[in-house]
Amino acid sequence: MTVGVCLRPANVNIAVVLRMKNAQEIAREIAQSWEALHPEIIQDAEVNLDDENTRYLLVEDTEEYEHTAYPREEYAELERLRYREKDQFHESLVTQITVMMIHGLIGERQMFHAAALGNAENKRAVALIAESGTGKTTASHFLGERFTYLTDETVIVDEDRTVTPYLKPLSVITDPARPKQQISPEKMGLNLPEPDAQFKLTAMVILTRDKSEGYTAPVLKKVHLADALLKISAQTSGLGFTDRGVEKLIDLIVACGGVLRLEYSEISESLPLLVKLLNAPTPTEAREPIDIAYADNTKPAHGELARAADTSGYRIDDRVLLMQETQLSEVSFFAGDLWFELETPRTPQDLHRRLEELYEEEIPYDAFEKNLSELMGLGVIDQGRARAVAAS
Repeated sequence: MTVGVCLRPANVNIAVVLRMKNAQEIAREIAQSWEALHPEIIQDAEVNLDDENTRYLLVEDTEEYEHTAYPREEYAELERLRYREKDQFHESLVTQITVMMIHGLIGERQMFHAAALGNAENKRAVALIAESGTGKTTASHFLGERFTYLTDETVIVDEDRTVTPYLKPLSVITDPARPKQQISPEKMGLNLPEPDAQFKLTAMVILTRDKSEGYTAPVLKKVHLADALLKISAQTSGLGFTDRGVEKLIDLIVACGGVLRLEYSEISESLPLLVKLLNAPTPTEAREPIDIAYADNTKPAHGELARAADTSGYRIDDRVLLMQETQLSEVSFFAGDLWFELETPRTPQDLHRRLEELYEEEIPYDAFEKNLSELMGLGVIDQGRARAVAAS
């Protein structure tokens, strides 16, 4: 039996195609846990699901179809998931749908591994950014009963800072020895946004839970831009695949008045701080001068050094951050100068001489080589190699 469940998280078309004996039962369970997205159950899915703009997730419970071509596979965005145990499947399904949605939005939106809550009256929203397992879902459950719940997993932000809700099931631990239960926001009693409501991101908060004996009371602290970028970039989806992604993230942070860190023990104690944050005007914060440079992807000649393709650099006060693919790293100011001075390819000797001119002092060559080696290890500097000569 084949049954499909169609979802549209953030307007990304996803069809979960169930090819198994109990497909009807599993489809109903998916529809219940994902009810906030108004899923549609489709019978005889292999025939009816023929939209080339849909991303398909094929779920099977036996090896019978392991190597069988799916009828729409010639053009469909197709992923596969094996069904083994019910609770584990539903937990894996949430992860897989989230990943598929993210892939459909990369390059178009800014996305953070974070929770988001909104003020229903003024339509202001706050993103609570944290790593997995740090109490984000617990905080979302508590705060979602008091604010408007927008997501506990992926915050999706448009260019104008509008937050697109992602009302996935919440992953709740009911038995530490079992997979997490997937419960819809409605069943959790959370306040969901009205269909036409538009919330604008006005605050970005990094969650830091402190359960030590020295903890006193929750507090919000301003985070330096460089630290904010390092922390948030690690919780951002598709940053390296977005044109000028880090620069757009900087602009978003500035528009939100900077990033705050919430140091807390129990989220209930932090409620007054968050209420005030969602009611107070966003502080106007002009973007301070930041030196930003991009690689021009020029291939270096044999022996020459060049900025690695698609890398970028950011001088913020006395700190330097370098971006390579999906990794944003902090390097010393001197190492940063090595990268920034490679606006055009140079030989190592020429670069060394240029840095001595810049610093107006002699620089030991071994220190220069050590920093150069560090940058090449990070993949932000390339060195040209001799081209292989074809045998005649």
